[in-house]
Amino acid sequence: MVVPPTFSDLGKVAKDVFNKGFSIGSNKLTVKTKTASGISLSPSFELKNDNLCAAFETSGSPAPGFTLKEKWCSGNVTKTNLIVEDKLAKGLKVDLEVVVNSGTGKKPALAKTAYKTDGFNGTFDTNIDLAGPTLVATAVTEYNGIQGGAEVGFDTEKSKLTKNTIALGYTNKDLTFVGFIKDLSVFEGLVHHKVCPDTEVAASLSYNQGTNACAFNFGSKYTLDKDTSLRAKIDCAGNTTLSVSHKVKPWLEATFSNGLNAKTMSGVSHGISLEANL
Repeated sequence: MVVPPTFSDLGKVAKDVFNKGFSIGSNKLTVKTKTASGISLSPSFELKNDNLCAAFETSGSPAPGFTLKEKWCSGNVTKTNLIVEDKLAKGLKVDLEVVVNSGTGKKPALAKTAYKTDGFNGTFDTNIDLAGPTLVATAVTEYNGIQGGAEVGFDTEKSKLTKNTIALGYTNKDLTFVGFIKDLSVFEGLVHHKVCPDTEVAASLSYNQGTNACAFNFGSKYTLDKDTSLRAKIDCAGNTTLSVSHKVKPWLEATFSNGLNAKTMSGVSHGISLEANL
């Protein structure tokens, strides 16, 4: 048996076709490096809507099974994570997260737990709030490629459900399908097909029973060679995005994206993303 993905990663191969390798409306530079002692450093800069946002992230392992992460952004918000994995029990991961916003003075904290074993992957998260925490639990099981999962969120302060989602899917070496039912009113489906080693296609469909709104997206990825890949996606409104990623150097990857509305041939936008791994 295999360990199934977490609930948030169901249909991830399809989601990656739509979300990865695109940089529309912003220009971004990310640098990743690691010291000889194993400490990872990652500064990033993003120019979006004439606003420059900077962030600096570092992570390291002070002891086997322990990971400490720290992230600071130009909005003067810091996030600290202390992760303990496979120490309390094999397959169990505990993540304590504290976010400090100097501007508002708020210091929200989260406790995240995850457990995985053959045929099962579950999580249980809660915010640390004396007024009443919000609890979110997920569970995914898999047998012979058939996946089933559920996600439930409950606000103890207001005594009501905040999330109620079930999922059913199937995956094999070249085809992945997963369907979601959210709050018994929103239906979503994701399909991914690896046509050949160089070509991937994906489609997503969503329907809201309350508003009768329906949305459809189609995306594809083609790998030209080991250094270059092409991506394209289009939605039911005609919004089309084209992207090319090229590894300029072994340590530097550049992504160039352009988007427009294919119906009106207007709304042209672009973006550039550079990622350096030193």
